[in-house]
Amino acid sequence: MKQFNFDKFYEFRNLTLRPAYFAKWAMPSKNELNASRTRFLNENREVVWSIKEDGTNVADHIEMSGFMASAIISYGSDKNGKLLLMRHLTVPKLRMKPNLTGSSFSCNFSGTEKLSVNGQKTEEYPKTISIKGNLKIQSETNSTVSVTREFLPAVRQPVLIEIVTVKNHSDKTIRLAICAEQECRKTAAWRCEGSSITAGCSLLFDDAFEISQHRAKHLLLQPDEEVVYYRVYYAYQDNPIEAFSLKEEINARKAFIDEMFSSLQLETPFPELDAQFSHCILRGSESIFQTKNGLMHAPGGGNYYAALWTNDQCEYANPFFPFSGYKAGIEQSINCYSLYEAYMDKSALPMQDKKALVTSIIAEGTDYWNGAGDRGDGEMYAYGISRFLLEMSDTALIKRFWESLVWCLDFALSRKNENGVIASDSDELENRFESGNANLFTSCITYDALGNASVLADAIGDTAHKMQWQAEREQLKAAIESYFGANVEGFDTYRYYDGNQDLRSWICMPLTVEIFDRAEETVRALFSPGLYINGLLKSTSANDTTWDRSLLFALRGVFLSGRAEKGFAETLNYCKNRLLGSHCPYPFEAYPEGNMAHLAAESLLFARIVTEGLFGLKATGICRLRIKPQLCAELPVIKLKGIRLFSKCFDVKADESGIEILYNGVLYKTDSLNAEFDFNLCVFE
Repeated sequence: MKQFNFDKFYEFRNLTLRPAYFAKWAMPSKNELNASRTRFLNENREVVWSIKEDGTNVADHIEMSGFMASAIISYGSDKNGKLLLMRHLTVPKLRMKPNLTGSSFSCNFSGTEKLSVNGQKTEEYPKTISIKGNLKIQSETNSTVSVTREFLPAVRQPVLIEIVTVKNHSDKTIRLAICAEQECRKTAAWRCEGSSITAGCSLLFDDAFEISQHRAKHLLLQPDEEVVYYRVYYAYQDNPIEAFSLKEEINARKAFIDEMFSSLQLETPFPELDAQFSHCILRGSESIFQTKNGLMHAPGGGNYYAALWTNDQCEYANPFFPFSGYKAGIEQSINCYSLYEAYMDKSALPMQDKKALVTSIIAEGTDYWNGAGDRGDGEMYAYGISRFLLEMSDTALIKRFWESLVWCLDFALSRKNENGVIASDSDELENRFESGNANLFTSCITYDALGNASVLADAIGDTAHKMQWQAEREQLKAAIESYFGANVEGFDTYRYYDGNQDLRSWICMPLTVEIFDRAEETVRALFSPGLYINGLLKSTSANDTTWDRSLLFALRGVFLSGRAEKGFAETLNYCKNRLLGSHCPYPFEAYPEGNMAHLAAESLLFARIVTEGLFGLKATGICRLRIKPQLCAELPVIKLKGIRLFSKCFDVKADESGIEILYNGVLYKTDSLNAEFDFNLCVFE
């Protein structure tokens, strides 16, 4: 008899009891994916939507996060143009039974408090919606007041703050009434890890947070006078949240946004590109949560919190944080790689018989998920940590993780099949699409990891591993060409696995690890009608499902392959579609799966298009940086300010005359557009 799968049963039970992440009215149909929106950029890189100009029945959603909570706000207008709102609050440290991947506590809050002017009920009609980290909705009403609602997650508290401003635009004094019914709900203890969980909303008229009950206020507003009050959405277990200053949390969020938009800045002739870069750094950096096992970066999306993945975190996100120098990002990266070490099979078994590294560490680091078998997880870890260690260029840190890097590469090489490529049970899409017994993705990231690891071995004097990995890397490159190189649908590109006959989006992987043997045909295939349609990259030409992550990899690979004009054109198109399109302002996960959730690591994949692709930045040794900018007629000059690689701070500028580095107040120049800079000696080579 087949054994009953309790984990799947409980996951299904939790899904059926869990509140929806998005409002139904904020879930677009297929024909709305490329709908035109009246969005534009302000000078401060804020995205503004003139929603009133787009008629009625329009909506969108956005996620925003602090260390203790995350919120997905669904917002828009109904058929009559009235404001629609749903707030989905998740508190990752509060856990549901059983404690699985998606067991973070969450709850929904819809509607608004009651407002009336001179005894008349006030209805809100959104006019302008703006986003720069926070979400701000400015509405007209059926009376003489305007209402502005600004949403932001608290940085250090498990709450979502809504700042409400009501302004009198008439030339007469008005009587304003504000009233909110009690919103307090308890989730029974039998459903929770520990005691019951209380969630609610407080209507507050001053700076100090408190759990409030029924609240009402009546006041007179003079002409042009405004009143500001707060709605605070919260959840707690055991002890109520202690009083804290709302203004301090609001200012802390502002400081975080300012840091994300100013610490690492892209300067090009195209504001859409510059702004998308800043917005993506913010989204990719804010999704870091405090857990019982330290800081953890997590995807978000309503389901993925207080947990780590070898692709999203080890491979996608962590190699970016040394570029920005964000302290919490670097701290959680080290914590992430450390937590995975407990799942490396250090038994006496031969390496080929050892268990693969687990896919995900879940539930605040107390458990794991491995439902798709070996996805190439050890290879993802090796790819990410080898890049991260080079970018940090901290010898003590390299030695700290050396044994783990060796373990992962030994494991990968033990999985070579008779054709010399790396076998795995699945890939990072976890059997959503066929990947055979050996796929292109796993072999490519192993190839990259071997190259970076050999440089690290040289840095710490491990000559044996350096020589071994260099030789294995060359053999693997030849095997990738002989095993995966193929004509697929008329393109001399790559098959994804043995027997694969349809184009796959992950044929971009060789480009991202700088294997360019089939670059021209691969780029043609990626942006052919079979895969690329309306700014979206399908996972396979045989299915309409799209994932932003593979498109983001592809755009980076196009730049790395030296096709600057194509890379720039498609990247700018991407920015216009995401930043100013129907679903803004961040990259998203997938469609139709996940309702295009704003998963955080995808945003850092966009940032890596700029750092690693457009600028060609790659750590090639201890405090040594390869710079290979990709200029074109439309993009003749580019500048990246505030790079923190190697724990230093410097700017890089490139134009047709060459490359400039500004470091410690000194300007270094070379007339080459493919150079290495040694920060140990402060010279170009």
